[in-house]
Amino acid sequence: MTVKVIGVVGQIGSGKDEVLKYLKANYGVPYISTGDIVRDIARSENIEATRENLAKISQRCFTELGKGCFIRRAAEEIAHRGWQTAGISGVRSHEDVEIMQDMFGRGFILIRVDISDPKIRFERVRLRHEERDPTTFSQFLEQDSNEENTFHISRTGEEADYVLNNDGSVEALHKQIDRLVTSAGLLG
Repeated sequence: MTVKVIGVVGQIGSGKDEVLKYLKANYGVPYISTGDIVRDIARSENIEATRENLAKISQRCFTELGKGCFIRRAAEEIAHRGWQTAGISGVRSHEDVEIMQDMFGRGFILIRVDISDPKIRFERVRLRHEERDPTTFSQFLEQDSNEENTFHISRTGEEADYVLNNDGSVEALHKQIDRLVTSAGLLG
């Protein structure tokens, strides 16, 4: 049986984790976040989990283990747990997509989550109250630019099989996910 892995790509604050949380809560799809892997490393090294520190850890791991190290680790964890359907939050680069396609073939599906206005993303980031998140809009735009320059997220997003627009309410996003499951056969 083919393992189905749903990867989610998008800019900071676009709603990537919300998509996977909804799939888990409503369809029983477990998921792994590459960001959680990096935060676990920070915790184990007693490093504060600021976005700057997490970026340094990521860069160190990329240098030591290669660019796709977190995606590879997440994919290996899915295989180790024997999940037949799972999600991965934190697909960022074209290399990440290639790794997933190599490991899962046609079983890998990429969903892009879009929000057209960066101010909406910033406000949603502020509402989640995580220490890694910026406190000003200019910091947010700088982090956004750094992620784009490092990972080329917009290029990766062009490879998506499906696109969800998250400009509206969380309920509107959930309805789009339900349509993917029922009409597009996302989980079938």
